[in-house]
Amino acid sequence: MCIVVGFYFILNIRKKPSSNINSIDAIVPAYNEELCIEQSLKSLVNNIYIHKVICVNDGSTDNTQILLNRLALELPHKLIVVHQENTGKGGALMNGLNYVTTAQVFLTDADTYVPPDKPGLGYMLVEIEKGADAVGGIPSSNLNHAKLLPYIRATVKMPMIIMKRTFQQWLGGAPFIISGSCGMFKTDVLRQYGLSDRTKVEDLDLTWTLVSKGYKIRQANRCIVFPQECNSIKDEWKRWRRWISGYAVCMKLHKKLLFSRYGIFSILPMFLVIVYALYIYITLLINTVASDHYFINLLLVLFPFLWVIVVFVIGIISAIYHKSWRLIILAPFALFYVVLAYLMWLIYGIKALFTGVEPERDKPKRYKNVVE
Repeated sequence: MCIVVGFYFILNIRKKPSSNINSIDAIVPAYNEELCIEQSLKSLVNNIYIHKVICVNDGSTDNTQILLNRLALELPHKLIVVHQENTGKGGALMNGLNYVTTAQVFLTDADTYVPPDKPGLGYMLVEIEKGADAVGGIPSSNLNHAKLLPYIRATVKMPMIIMKRTFQQWLGGAPFIISGSCGMFKTDVLRQYGLSDRTKVEDLDLTWTLVSKGYKIRQANRCIVFPQECNSIKDEWKRWRRWISGYAVCMKLHKKLLFSRYGIFSILPMFLVIVYALYIYITLLINTVASDHYFINLLLVLFPFLWVIVVFVIGIISAIYHKSWRLIILAPFALFYVVLAYLMWLIYGIKALFTGVEPERDKPKRYKNVVE
């Protein structure tokens, strides 16, 4: 996978962002986002590729409405604020689509910082101009005011997403998902198929719908955005429960993709690798005790732990990008998220796959966004 991604970067290193500025409308759904939405909206308003920002207040019960009304007065030529009764994220995005006037639209979240001084949206737009119907970017991690868990998550998140989705695109023609925090669509395609609230992972549902309909889905690795991470294990548990349950429901809804790399075969190989590895470890440990080749067998037992070195290398990449050297030390602790994902499958995912029932949408606690 690393080799494929390496060649991909070499072949695309000279690719330039689009010169078609002021050509993208952005939609931002908002529900109780008073702590972080101002910075997120201003980062979009100040982006040269953005024509209009449409923020849909989905029945917030905090001060989001007051804040948005103030911002609408400050930015009358760039920001459109829409207030509605609570419908869910999909409903809010589709309402915002009624105000889009550009040929392509960018969807992101209220907690997500899109660097206005980076040409990331331009790289997404290039893919649209080359014929893509939808393009996914890379959600990294916003570490401003973050506690320990976001730092652990950030150690491997961005490099692994880049590697996995690039490899998926090379292998099967499309990345696994266009993230709700960073996705660009042809406006007419989005109007035709839209987003719904039939699952709590509307971005995955839409991606798989477009894949099953034969639309061209691409990945833009040089568009990196920064959503907030969860600061507590409780919030992280709720978020991963929603993700895994929604993933399982999408597998049920998109039965044609079930036995493809989008369904079971996206999960099963890694699960089998883990089971097989445990079998090997146990067998080698037993043989080591009873063998005359103790030293050789011991090396075989220890050899797979070279994954720690690989994780440290990934942590170094993240540390350089985020300018935070503590990410190198914390990198091995990212194993927590692997364990968490499989635990969610055992507790919630299997049940959701057969019943089609998801838990209520749990919103992680926000914290004030400040980018120096």
